[in-house]
Amino acid sequence: MPIFIDGHDSKDLTQEEIEKLVNLPRDEFGITHLELFFNKTESRLYCVLDAPDEESIWKHHEAAGFKCDFISEVHQIKTENTIKTEKLVTLGQMSSNISHDLRNPMAVIKNSIDLLNIKYKDQLNPGILEHIAKMDRAIFNMSMMVSDILNFARTKSLDLEDHSLTKVITHAISTIIVPSNVKIILPQNDITLKFDEAKLESVFYNLILNAVQSMDQTEGKITIKIIEKIDDKVQIQIQNSGPAIPDELLTKIFEPLFTTKQRGTGLGLPSCKNVVEQHHGTIYASNNPTTFTITLPKHIEKLLAVDESQNL
Repeated sequence: MPIFIDGHDSKDLTQEEIEKLVNLPRDEFGITHLELFFNKTESRLYCVLDAPDEESIWKHHEAAGFKCDFISEVHQIKTENTIKTEKLVTLGQMSSNISHDLRNPMAVIKNSIDLLNIKYKDQLNPGILEHIAKMDRAIFNMSMMVSDILNFARTKSLDLEDHSLTKVITHAISTIIVPSNVKIILPQNDITLKFDEAKLESVFYNLILNAVQSMDQTEGKITIKIIEKIDDKVQIQIQNSGPAIPDELLTKIFEPLFTTKQRGTGLGLPSCKNVVEQHHGTIYASNNPTTFTITLPKHIEKLLAVDESQNL
């Protein structure tokens, strides 16, 4: 219920009446006294009340026989975190709606590009084919941005199946234009886990693309490792030889809308974090070398079963 504050002239109140005010239970008007404050200098008494509305407080005072000078609703102060959370919820809902609406026209453009490639590939000159390839790449990039937004908003439940980690990582790399100055070293081992293939591939795509872009024009190397842990967990490490992440940014890079890029949604890494956490995993960044470490459970179905039983 709303919180109110009212004021009384304490000169008109006896000690017995004040004690009565302090000990008043919730009455027929739904009023509860939360706190009492005295201002001896001005002989004022202020009451903090939990009440349905202002009219109920007037009736409460009339029935109790106390004169009240004013009643004012106290608007609760929202903390910075509360305001931020409310804004992010709104952003997530709005972004999700826009992203769903974008997918239909994007699908039309993609289908038209595929049709051109299938029916007219032999009739088109290399210049036009190059433009078609650029359009195809642009649509793919837009699709990944939409996925970032939807993963950030968590609008879709997990589609869990058994998949090869190395296979999904390799497929994510195949969708990225890797320049000749960057070498990618794939894991030497593999493991099959139960996870949402599309969502986890978008995580690997984001992290590997960021690593590639961090190299700029310099020679660089990206090393991807799969490490089986003894506590029924698996770690995936994506290391790169690019510049380190400034220490003051290590804790901020997973925050929504935070980005150091000139272009982008600012939701890439937050969406990665959401997807990993949906899989009951963790993700963090470290330096020397620059590394993103994902930890996933080997048996997510057991953890989801516990979640389901707790929600019953």
